[in-house]
Amino acid sequence: MNMERLFSTKLCMLIVVALALQMHGNKGCLEKERIALLAIKPFIINKTFYYDERNRTVESWVDDRVSDCCNWYRVECSTTTGRVMNLSLSGLLYNSTTILNFSLFQPFEQLQILDLSRNYFKGWVDSKGLGNLRNLEYLDMSWNSINDSLQELGLPNLRNLEFLDLSFNRIKGSLRQANLRNLRFLDLRYNGMIGSLQELGICNLKNLIELDLSDNNFEGHLPPCVNNLTILRALDLSSNQLTGNIPSLNLLTSLEYLSLHDNNFSTLHGIPSFLMYQHSLEFIDLSHNKLGGMFPTWLLHNNTRLQFMYLMNNSLSGILQLPNSTHDLLHLRISNNILTGQLPMNIGVILPRLEHLNLSKNSFEGYIPWSMGEMKSLNILDLSSNNFSGELPKAFVSGCSSLRSLKLSNNNFHGEIFPQFMNMTQLQLLFLDNNQFRGKIQNGLWKAGFLNVLDLSSNSFSGQIPDWIGNFSYLIYIVLSNNHLEGGVPVQLSNLRRLNILDISENWLSGSMASSFNLSSSVMKLCLQKNALNGSIPNAFLGSSDSFMLDLRDNEFSGSISIPIDGLGNPEFLLLGGNHLEGTIPHELCKFNNLRILDLSRNRFNGTIPSCFTNILTWVSGNFSMEIIKSVALLIGDISLFYDFTLGIGMFCVNKYTIGTFDLRIGYSVASYNFTLAFEQVDSTVESSTPETEIDFVSKNRYESYKGRILGYMLGIDLSSNELTGDIPTDIGNLQQIIAMNLSRNFLSGSIPESFSNLTNIESLDLSHNKLSGRIPPQLTQLNRLGTFNVSFNNLSGPVPNTRQFGTFVESSYGGNPSLCGPQINKSCGSSEPTIPPSTPSGAGEEEEDDESAIDMVSFYWSLFASYVTTVMASVLILWLNSYWRKQWFCFIDACIISSYCWILRNVFHRYDDI
Repeated sequence: MNMERLFSTKLCMLIVVALALQMHGNKGCLEKERIALLAIKPFIINKTFYYDERNRTVESWVDDRVSDCCNWYRVECSTTTGRVMNLSLSGLLYNSTTILNFSLFQPFEQLQILDLSRNYFKGWVDSKGLGNLRNLEYLDMSWNSINDSLQELGLPNLRNLEFLDLSFNRIKGSLRQANLRNLRFLDLRYNGMIGSLQELGICNLKNLIELDLSDNNFEGHLPPCVNNLTILRALDLSSNQLTGNIPSLNLLTSLEYLSLHDNNFSTLHGIPSFLMYQHSLEFIDLSHNKLGGMFPTWLLHNNTRLQFMYLMNNSLSGILQLPNSTHDLLHLRISNNILTGQLPMNIGVILPRLEHLNLSKNSFEGYIPWSMGEMKSLNILDLSSNNFSGELPKAFVSGCSSLRSLKLSNNNFHGEIFPQFMNMTQLQLLFLDNNQFRGKIQNGLWKAGFLNVLDLSSNSFSGQIPDWIGNFSYLIYIVLSNNHLEGGVPVQLSNLRRLNILDISENWLSGSMASSFNLSSSVMKLCLQKNALNGSIPNAFLGSSDSFMLDLRDNEFSGSISIPIDGLGNPEFLLLGGNHLEGTIPHELCKFNNLRILDLSRNRFNGTIPSCFTNILTWVSGNFSMEIIKSVALLIGDISLFYDFTLGIGMFCVNKYTIGTFDLRIGYSVASYNFTLAFEQVDSTVESSTPETEIDFVSKNRYESYKGRILGYMLGIDLSSNELTGDIPTDIGNLQQIIAMNLSRNFLSGSIPESFSNLTNIESLDLSHNKLSGRIPPQLTQLNRLGTFNVSFNNLSGPVPNTRQFGTFVESSYGGNPSLCGPQINKSCGSSEPTIPPSTPSGAGEEEEDDESAIDMVSFYWSLFASYVTTVMASVLILWLNSYWRKQWFCFIDACIISSYCWILRNVFHRYDDI
């Protein structure tokens, strides 16, 4: 009895002690761990980039032997042992030369969570220090600049590791030697890793739940051993260089997320059939591969949980068939395939929950089904670049009230649009360009109060531009070009304070621009060309500080160019040609440091050419005080629109999808980490239909069209067809970056400046139809890139240079100059004629010309040889790729051999005369 009472007493004492420890915990962290944290502190002070975070960390890490390091910022300890369990040092450092010393973390023997992400470490030393952290379960070193091998990280000792994130580094190597049996999450994306997936050793990580190896350079086939990862729920191998067929992964029955986009997988039999049994699948992306076959209707029929289906940019063919029963699919994007036929009439009934539908760049035809009006959740619809026709159904226009982005570009839709019953009140992006819509822009569009982008270009809209467009306070992009709009430009457009692009070119607009037209300073691109606008150019047009391009060509603007002194703009493309402008060219233009193309041609400007053009940095040195390529981005819910004004590229980016989560529990009471199964998903295929910025500019005696990236390299001046007088300033020769210069059809006099030999990048130079005199400077033969040269109809004299590229210019380049002579114009220079001063000792000139002639012949032979080799290689490549033509070729060769053999036997050896 006493023994039982004694045992009960001891048991109660133990319980009381345990409860006391649980309630009060340890009063402080271990001394050696406190010292270790203080050893890290100077490292943070010296290298910290984020000032606020540094202050908060440094101020809490105090060496006063009083404060408990378990209460320090970014430090968490166990409530029972007082040992440091969680150390988060993410985003504190910013120095690409920093080397991480893992020995600093060696005292933290019980550490379970270590976060060193976003510090831009270049590498590490003493990886054994990391290997001593045997209790480590969570390691995040993403977003650094580590350029080391996985084998040197000390991973074999981290047997308890469950979470490993090394993404956004430059790590290489293999995991074969790492004994990571408990690893559940592995992220190695954006490392530039090479080799095969088999060599990486992922097939041994059988407890993986999420695996992300995207955006690397892995090659070869997808190894079948991936099928061993039977509990895998998320697999992302996108943006690599994997090839061949996709093997059967039928054992991955828990798979919820599969992304293999942007590889080189190929099959003629369609989407892999093993996906028929992935009943947990919610997200699939096989875009940007070479998958053929029919549209996989069975994938929707068998995978009832599927929500996101991306099959863009493949070779899927046939018609779009849907299941017979309703499906809860949210996103269907099958753009850039070769699908044909009409859309199912019941598409809105079968897919009522659809939020994003992209069928662009196929060969669909017919009408928009009325049932699409039943898609009450539809946010994004892209039917562009197909063969759709007909009018927009009333049920569609009035029923899709949640639609935020509608893109019907490049089809054959017709009829009037924007009726009063239009109910797209949430519309933000509207692209109807390149169709056959007609009639006036009706008031139904006025209900879309959140409109950001409006593109109605290349249709047959008529009437005036509605005044109420100026009430769209969120509008940043208006393109109404190439229609039949008439009347004046509404002054209400100046109310659009967020406007970035205004393009109303190629219409029938007329009248003068009101002086009260105060264009928003946010406008980057203003295009009014090819109308009948008159009067003076409003001061606000040249005063926009963010101006990128101003195109007023081919109108009837008159008066002089007035540039406001306060609020001087800085455009890169200033195009005023084809108007009735007069007066002198203002010197204020020279303050446009970023000017790339200046077109003042076909006006009535007089006076001299400003010598201050050398102040324009882009023409002299190619330096820019701000970016050449302007862009604008806006966020619309979970959709981002990015527009590049030079490239004309618009892109929708879906920011992130969260399909599911699961907990990664670290320790007993330290922390519980949730991370999404779905990785960040960017849609680079849903490009807007906005045209590239395109400029027609006189170069090489004709109008050349420059757009996209080519436009980004173009630098030119066109002052032709004016009334300019005086000498050409010598300083113009310092514009070394200029590619095209046209000063023709003026009244310029004097000689051609010898400084033009400094125009080392020039490709087209037109000085024709002026009053220039003197000789053609022989130094111009140093302009190796010059492809077009025209000095016709001047008063030039002396011999025409005939060396280098000048030997290729035709006679018309020099016509109308009676005093010129030389072989190019079939006129001999007499002994009394002035000759070109030799640049070499006597007799060397003829030898140099002979040498150049020989060099030209060598170049000719090499070109001929290169053409022959290219032709042969192209033929071999075609035969290698196309089995039909390869078979026909060898049959032809066999026939030729047999015919030759028979001919020789019959005509040489006189045998088989009966053949």
